[in-house]
Amino acid sequence: MVSLGKGCTFVGTAIHELGHALGFFHEHSRSDRDDYLTIYLENVQKGMEFNFAKLSPSQNVLYTTFDYGSIMIYGNDAFSKDGSHTMVAKNGQKLLNPFDKLVMTQSDVTRVKKMYRC
Repeated sequence: MVSLGKGCTFVGTAIHELGHALGFFHEHSRSDRDDYLTIYLENVQKGMEFNFAKLSPSQNVLYTTFDYGSIMIYGNDAFSKDGSHTMVAKNGQKLLNPFDKLVMTQSDVTRVKKMYRC
């Protein structure tokens, strides 16, 4: 069961939360994320820094390459204290918040299939 609070009833947000229920971490928490993202913790709201914690290699299985469009990644200004970027893609791609997305990417689907062997 997934319970969505007020403001979380967007299709993309629901899919994102179901991703967590399936066992997925945030894309921007991957152990290899620093190869793909620059994180600006100084721009994050006080007390929300945990949303940008990086996993150790033993904590995650990388079924596919990094996916800038994954339903499991936050947008450029997620948890920003003043509207400035909290993370930026090193390839220059704009990062969208889950609520701005409507579907899982092919990479997201591949991960589900690999994780559950289906």
